[in-house]
Amino acid sequence: MLIASCAETGPARVEVIDASCDWVKAIRLTEHDIEVMDRQTKKDVLAHNKSWQANCQNKTRR
Repeated sequence: MLIASCAETGPARVEVIDASCDWVKAIRLTEHDIEVMDRQTKKDVLAHNKSWQANCQNKTRR
């Protein structure tokens, strides 16, 4: 078995790219959607949209 590696002194460099706002969007509802959804689903959609607004709205408006 052949094992190859490269050694460096110091901490390893790690680049983190936050791409979560690239695929998460606010959920948009029609009047019909609102009429037929139960109360818990409406609460879940509202929580999702508030979270998206707090974390992603400014990032997507570049």
